[in-house]
Amino acid sequence: MNTPAETPEAPPAGRRRSWQPYLVWILPAGALIIVVVLAVQWLQERGEVVTVTFSSAAEAQPGDTKVLYQGAEAGHLIKILPNEDGRRIDFELRLVPEAKPGLNTNARFWLIGASPNLEDLNSLKGFVAGVAIGYAPGTGGTPTRRFEGLEKAPIVLPGDRGTRYRLQAATLGSIRERADVLYRGQPIGKVTDVKFRDDGSFDLGIFVFKPYDALIKEGVHFWKSSPVRLSFAGGGVNVTLAPASTLLSGSIDLENSSVDPRAPQSPPESAFKLYADSNAARQGLSGPSVPYDFVFTASGGDLERGAPVTLLGFEVGEVTTSRLDYDERTHEPITLVTALLYPQRLDPSATAPGAAADPRSSLDARLRELLHLGYRARLEQTPALVGARSIALVPVKGVGFVDLAHDGPNPRIPSAPGATGIDDIASQADQILAKVNRIPIEKIGNDIAVVTSRLHELASSPKTEASLAHLAGTLADIDETMAQVKPQIGPLMTKLNDAAGQLRDVAVAARRLLDGDGQASDTSLPETINRLDDALRSIQSLADYLDRHPDALIRGKRPEN
Repeated sequence: MNTPAETPEAPPAGRRRSWQPYLVWILPAGALIIVVVLAVQWLQERGEVVTVTFSSAAEAQPGDTKVLYQGAEAGHLIKILPNEDGRRIDFELRLVPEAKPGLNTNARFWLIGASPNLEDLNSLKGFVAGVAIGYAPGTGGTPTRRFEGLEKAPIVLPGDRGTRYRLQAATLGSIRERADVLYRGQPIGKVTDVKFRDDGSFDLGIFVFKPYDALIKEGVHFWKSSPVRLSFAGGGVNVTLAPASTLLSGSIDLENSSVDPRAPQSPPESAFKLYADSNAARQGLSGPSVPYDFVFTASGGDLERGAPVTLLGFEVGEVTTSRLDYDERTHEPITLVTALLYPQRLDPSATAPGAAADPRSSLDARLRELLHLGYRARLEQTPALVGARSIALVPVKGVGFVDLAHDGPNPRIPSAPGATGIDDIASQADQILAKVNRIPIEKIGNDIAVVTSRLHELASSPKTEASLAHLAGTLADIDETMAQVKPQIGPLMTKLNDAAGQLRDVAVAARRLLDGDGQASDTSLPETINRLDDALRSIQSLADYLDRHPDALIRGKRPEN
């Protein structure tokens, strides 16, 4: 029996692996990696989100309102939410990643353009371009993500370096917060705050930037500068304008020319006096002050606090109060003024070694000397009519010595009657008008009218015309007679001169006869000679007179004066 052939066993089949299924997973994995990278990059570029609380939204718009750092965009507003207190608004801001190091408790955020102010030009730009948010990074603070926003830009930014000082002033004038502190026209600092003191004066804080704060030393003088300065030097008028930024908020100048350059810088928060003007500052009104009273009967309602008290043009004090009062005896209204006088200015010996410790006694003694010399206090207005009121100690003629009065809380300096300025001008005008009113103008006018009428009647009278005609005829006759006589005057004068010469010869011959042979035989001869001399003199006098006055032949000899 045939058995089937055995079929050889097939070799075991091996598995063939393919990479195609793995290629399918490579694409999703790569996409995932890309997503992760983009996410990380997005998170890195996403920046920092902070919350700033403001009192109002100020028309800010999410997505449109930008965050600015020194004029460059540093982020934007992403959301506006009510604050948890229910009265304020929270702004969520997204800042660039580079802002992270400065996000600490010393960082500052403020609105730009929410409250336009002429003193801040940036606020006007923001008002035109739209509200923006200003940002200044802080240094040295604790990291935080919540901030209290400011309604306007801070005067001193967190990164500003400098020193703070204090100024005391009797009045502010045009000085406001943000006013510039100037040195030779260059802004070197800012007024940071203004506070009212209990005594009625003001305390100002200033911040002087580095390196200019090295100028602030003991003895430096500060004063309120004027936006317009007039100078009459050089034969003309020179006008100097302060920087435009100071026209509205005012400015403060400083002078350190009298300070020792080797002196150290004053420590922070040192206090200085703020003077009313450069003149007062350069005079250096410092040291103790002593109050005195003044009483004026003239108008003094416009005498301002801080007005100067002067002696020969030098400021020796300043007014502190001025009010209306009444004289206890006459009940007339008066102006009662209290002023502080500076002994170091009015009496330089007060600072000399060995001077009295009490400035009141030395100053009283100096004032009594001035009163002995006739000095009195007087209200002045310089320039007249438009200038500011002040008090001047001036000499008055014809006044006797009057001591300081002690009928009030302070010694009272006697005042001179009247005042300079519009009061004097009005008084003088009244006196002139009174004198003019006493002139009988109406009577003078009537008399002039009568005289004019009589002259008219006289000029138009027929008698006057006849008299003038007769006078003209008489003058014509005289001229005609003179024309006839004038040719004969010459021969007449010749004959008179010849006669005088002949008489002179006869007189000479007679004298020779008398003196020739001793005594004359005729005793009447001397008398005859004397008569000849008299005749000669008469003829000569007549000839001289006719030579000077030929019209005497017609009109006769003029009477002797």
